[in-house]
Amino acid sequence: MTRYDDEFNRSTSLTLNNPLRNMFRPDRRRLLKGAAALAGGALAGGLAAPAIAQNRPFRVAMLLPSFDQQRWRAADGAFFMKRAQELGMEVLPLQSSNNDPILQASQVENLLNQRIDGLVLVAVNVDAAVRSVQECNLAGVPVVSHNYIIPNVELAGVSARDGVELGMKLGDAMLAAAPKGNWIVNKGDEGTDIARAKAEGGYRAIQAALDRGDINIVSDQWMMAWSGDLSRKQVEQALTASQNDVQAVLSYCDCQVYGVVEALRSQGLAGKIPVSGEDAEPEMLKLILAGDAYVTAWTKFDEMGTHSADLLYAALMKEDPQAPETLNNGAGDWPWFKSPILNVTKDGQAPHAISVAEFAEQNPWWVTKSALGL
Repeated sequence: MTRYDDEFNRSTSLTLNNPLRNMFRPDRRRLLKGAAALAGGALAGGLAAPAIAQNRPFRVAMLLPSFDQQRWRAADGAFFMKRAQELGMEVLPLQSSNNDPILQASQVENLLNQRIDGLVLVAVNVDAAVRSVQECNLAGVPVVSHNYIIPNVELAGVSARDGVELGMKLGDAMLAAAPKGNWIVNKGDEGTDIARAKAEGGYRAIQAALDRGDINIVSDQWMMAWSGDLSRKQVEQALTASQNDVQAVLSYCDCQVYGVVEALRSQGLAGKIPVSGEDAEPEMLKLILAGDAYVTAWTKFDEMGTHSADLLYAALMKEDPQAPETLNNGAGDWPWFKSPILNVTKDGQAPHAISVAEFAEQNPWWVTKSALGL
């Protein structure tokens, strides 16, 4: 595993406004005029001639941080590939970087050597990914920043949720479930901006309760690679130090919650202490139905994958992607498809929440009611 020592402090704005629009499909034939000049200029610079100049499909790729979380292959990646193929692009196979930023940087270089035309990058570490995006920029290869926001570089667009908003919504739900007592804060991988943003949002939600002394944080740790095993160890240590006097575990990833619940079970506390997560993985939903976890946040990863394909295609076609918002990453304002966020609980009674049954009805491509025993 790679240890991240750098700290990049920033957050995204707090607004929930994500109107879904029909994607714009431009006519490629309009851009064929003057293609020879484009090709000549690119070849003179030592780059591959643009796909449109050669009248061939755009060759594109998506790099994922891992295949550990269900969403990466089944949702973000699958829907990116589906949409990209619908748009006539040639999509290379999805690749996992095994949560290793060095491996991911090497993968980007290999893709550039394969003369890709565009890249969707789900950064393992957003700060480490800056150099890779700069290399793509120099090669004339547009990059869409997916799920995480790569800072201070030129982007073709961003497909992501507002991490601060997500953290606040989870914090609101957990505060309603455990308004007083000792809390464990189980944060994600600090090498990603979304982990930092979610942590910031969670603290915004509970700060007043902290100031009043209603709640007390007995453990607060980052988890490298969103590790469930490290999460289990954190909770075990916190339970020992507090003599099991814990009233809530504020976590920001379902993959970490599995380790959290394992630690609680070993002390006979599963189902007695509310636990939060994110991604609404089927296994997490089963824990919620069983009472061993309380809430998970959900973002429509299918839409995120689709939006990344549209952003990349628009950049390659030199067209307006018609994104509803823009996001400034320090290097400019880039088109942003911001995905909406909601909470999922057993009965849907928490702040910002719907029930597990409602969730399954709305997202049968992800999980069905029968698979959850409903």
